[in-house]
Amino acid sequence: MSEERDFVGKMAARSETTLHSTVCKEGILKNPIFVAPNYKCQFCSKVGEYAYVVAHMQTHEKTAVKHGDVTTYCKRCGLCGHFYRYQEWAEGLHNFDDHTILTLHLCTFLRQSVQNHTAVGRALDILEQTNQKKYPNHDSILHGYLHFEALTEHNYNFSCVHCGIHPPVVIMDLHKKGVFSMPVSDIEDPPPQFEGHVDIEEFWQSVDQEIVCRGFLQSNRENPCKVSPSYVKWAPWIGPLTRASKKVLNTEYAKLTAKKSVVEQADIDISEERLSSELMNLKVDALRKLVKECGVDSKGSKMDLLLRLREEMKTRSTYDKVFQKVWGASGGWAVIMCPCGIVNSVKFNIRAESPRDYADMLLSFKHFPNVVIYDFARGLVTHTNFREPERLPFSPFEGRVAAATPENIASAKRGELKINLSWLQIKKDPPDLNGHPATGSAEHYALYDTFHQYNTKDEKDALRLIGLVPELCGWVNSQIVEQLFSGMRKNNYFMNSLSPASHIFLMRNILHHHNEKVNQQALEDLKRVSHGDVTLDAHGKATLVHVNIPKDVDMADHCGEQCEALTMTSNLMPCRASWTLGVHHPLQEQLVNYVLDEDRPMNELIVKDGQTCLTRENFVSLGLRREMDSMVGNACFRLIKEIFQHQGKDVYIVDLHIPPTWLLPSSCDPFLCLPLDPQKKDALIFPLWTPGHFLLCVCCTAHCLWTIDRINRPGC
Repeated sequence: MSEERDFVGKMAARSETTLHSTVCKEGILKNPIFVAPNYKCQFCSKVGEYAYVVAHMQTHEKTAVKHGDVTTYCKRCGLCGHFYRYQEWAEGLHNFDDHTILTLHLCTFLRQSVQNHTAVGRALDILEQTNQKKYPNHDSILHGYLHFEALTEHNYNFSCVHCGIHPPVVIMDLHKKGVFSMPVSDIEDPPPQFEGHVDIEEFWQSVDQEIVCRGFLQSNRENPCKVSPSYVKWAPWIGPLTRASKKVLNTEYAKLTAKKSVVEQADIDISEERLSSELMNLKVDALRKLVKECGVDSKGSKMDLLLRLREEMKTRSTYDKVFQKVWGASGGWAVIMCPCGIVNSVKFNIRAESPRDYADMLLSFKHFPNVVIYDFARGLVTHTNFREPERLPFSPFEGRVAAATPENIASAKRGELKINLSWLQIKKDPPDLNGHPATGSAEHYALYDTFHQYNTKDEKDALRLIGLVPELCGWVNSQIVEQLFSGMRKNNYFMNSLSPASHIFLMRNILHHHNEKVNQQALEDLKRVSHGDVTLDAHGKATLVHVNIPKDVDMADHCGEQCEALTMTSNLMPCRASWTLGVHHPLQEQLVNYVLDEDRPMNELIVKDGQTCLTRENFVSLGLRREMDSMVGNACFRLIKEIFQHQGKDVYIVDLHIPPTWLLPSSCDPFLCLPLDPQKKDALIFPLWTPGHFLLCVCCTAHCLWTIDRINRPGC
C-alpha cells in the first residue's frame, strides 16, 4: 500500500509537464540516421547536419517525465504516424495516458474491489482517507483500470472443469436490473438482408479497442472507436471452444417486426407480462408521472392507471417509452450456466427479454445441451423448434420427459412418474447419431426451474418438472442462477451508470473472474482428495494425470478384456459373482489390498464414475470380509459361530447384504454366494434383517432348515 501512497501523492503534486510523444529509452538509438548528404532524427522528420540533429535528439530525452527512479516513454510509428507507448509493466507500472499512471498492485486491488461489489470510486475514497492523500480524478483511474484489464491477456473461456466446454445440463435466467442507459429510438433498423449472424470476435475486439483508445485521446475528444448498441453489430459472449464458430446469432431485430406468427407473439406476451409486473412495484406518484408522459389520463387509483397504461402499451412507441422508464433502456443480461455455478454464456439484451435471446445462444453452441432449465420452458421450446423445424432442437415429446398422454400427466401430478435418463451419469454406448459428447444422447429436454414449475397453466407442463428425473432431482440446483444474481445485484449501483461498452466489458470481466474462482476451488478440492496431479482433457473436464497404484504391484499381471467386461458398471450386480474374477489374479488382489489399507489416507479418491466419487473411507466403511455390516449383528453372529465351533461344528455364515439380492429385482443365484465346498460344512447360516431384529436361517447338512428367531437389539 505504501507504493500507491508514494506514487499517487507524487502524481497529484506533479506540474503540468507532459511527456513528449517521441522519447526513446535512455541509452538507445542516440545516433541520428544518415540520409545523404544530411542526417535525420530517429523520432521525427527533423533533418540537418550531424551536430544539429544530435542536439535536437537530446531535447527528446530531456522532455521525458520521471517518477522517482522510473521514466516513462512513448514513440511514434515512422510508417503510419500512430503513437505507441511502453507500459512499463516490468517496473510495476501501468501507463494509461501519460498522465494517469497506476501501479500494478493498485490495479489488482481495484480488481478485487470490483469482485467484492465495491465501485472503483469507493475503493479510491477509502485509500484517500487511509493514506491522507488526494488522488487524481477518479474517472480517469477507472478508465485506467479498464485499460489495464483490456491489455491483460484473459482467455475468457467460460467453461467448467466438471462439466467441460460442452455442458449437458444448463440453467438459464435474466438479470433484468443490470442495465445501461441508451436511447432506444436512436438504434437504426437493420438492413433487409441481415439474418442475425454477427462476428463475435470482431465485436468484442472492437469493445477492447474502445477501452484501449481512451488512453490516447485528448480531453473532450470523441472516441473514434466508440461502440454503440446496434442490431447489426452486437454479440453475446460464448467461450471460444463452446461456440460452433465465430459467427453467432443475435436476432433481437426480429422483436421489432409488426406482424408476428402465433409462436412469435408468445415472445411479446411474456415481455409485456414481465414489464407489467415491474409496473406493479412502482409507487403511485412515479406511476402517475409515467402515465402523464405517455399522454394517458392520470386520474384514478393505481389499478386504474395500470389498466390504462397496459392498454396503451399495445403500441410499440408507448411500450418503448415505458420500458426505458422502468428498466433503464437496455433489457438486462441473460446467462446460461452449468449446475456447478459457471457462466457458459452471457448476452446483453438491447430490448426486453424473450425466449429468442436464449435460443440465439443455444443455437450458437457447438453441441446443444441435453437438458435446459428455464422459467418459461414451454415458450422456449415452441420458439426454438419454430426456428429450426427441419431438425426440431427440442425432441422427443417437444422437450417433455414423456409423451403428453392423460395417463402420464395424471401420474406426474401425483408424483408417481419417474423417467430415468441414465446417460446423464453413464455415457451411452454406442452413442446416438449427433449425440452430445458428454452423454452420447441426442435427446433434448426443456424443464422448468423449481421456483416457476407451478406457475404454468398448461397441464402438459407437468411433464417438464425436474423431480420426474431421478438423475437430476437432488443434484441440480435450479436456483444457482438466482444465487449468482443475488451477488451481482450489489454491483448495479455503479455498473448501471457506465457506458454500454464499459458496462458489457466490465461485466464480462467480472463473470470471468467469478468463473476462475469457482474452477480454482474445484481443482483444489479434487487435488486434495486425489493426492495426484489434475489436468483438463480434450473436453475441458478435470482428470487425474496418473492413478495411484502401489509400488509393490506386479504390473506383469495385466488386466485383459475379461477384467474390463466384468468390471463395467453396466455389468455389475449386487452378488459375489460380480465382485470376483473366479480365478487367481495377483494384480486384482494387490489392488484390493491397497484400497482396503486402513493405514493410507481415508480421503484418497479411488473411483470416479460420472458424478460419483468414492474414497477409501467409502470402501472401508462397507466392512471387510472378517466383519459384518452391523456392529451389533457382528457380535451376535460371532457368538453363534463360536458356539458351533465349541461343539466341533464347521459353519459358514453368509454376508448380511447377500440374501436380499436373491429377491426381485436382482434375482441373483443363491448358490453364487456359497463356498466352494458347502457339502463339507455342518451348517450354513443365512442372516436376514427385519425391522427390530435379525432372523437367522440355519441349513444343516441333513437338508433340514430351522430358524433362530428374535435376536432383539434395541436401536437396530
